Amino acid sequence: MRSRTAKRSPKLGVGVCTRSHLILSGRAKTGMGSDAPDFEPLLFDAWRRHPRLRVVLADAGYDSEANHRIARLDMGVRSLIKTGVGRPARGNKPPAGYYRRLMKRQLNGSQRGKKYAQRSQAETVNSMLKRNLGDALRARSPKARRAEQLLRIITHNLSLLCDEEEG
Repeated sequence: MRSRTAKRSPKLGVGVCTRSHLILSGRAKTGMGSDAPDFEPLLFDAWRRHPRLRVVLADAGYDSEANHRIARLDMGVRSLIKTGVGRPARGNKPPAGYYRRLMKRQLNGSQRGKKYAQRSQAETVNSMLKRNLGDALRARSPKARRAEQLLRIITHNLSLLCDEEEG
């Protein structure tokens, strides 16, 4: 059984425009667990807000064959998701699934100068959130913590838009 602290820990998933650092979608939760189930709602909300979305970049927490299929086949968005979730393959077995094997080949080695290298911009946004708005939540209850995290997304986007008007 998980500790009470693990059940109460905040978790925020964001969909970010890598050019502007604007947060297009967000999912606030409490507790531990896989990020993979959050991929579809995050991608759909980002896709709705940015209709010209063509490529989605995600870390290994969102790795699943189903997520690649949702992005590529259902939404027409190229997905680049690092493999690495689940049990490690025995020996040198490739990951299961067509798209996961493709990712293993395409995202092997340095990504400098390649599309996936832009994923670091999402980490930049996480850093901006913590630096500008603090890394601690004031709320106590899980519901209030989720609301506070979503409010931080709105505040972040407003601050970017205000900075853009000034500059």
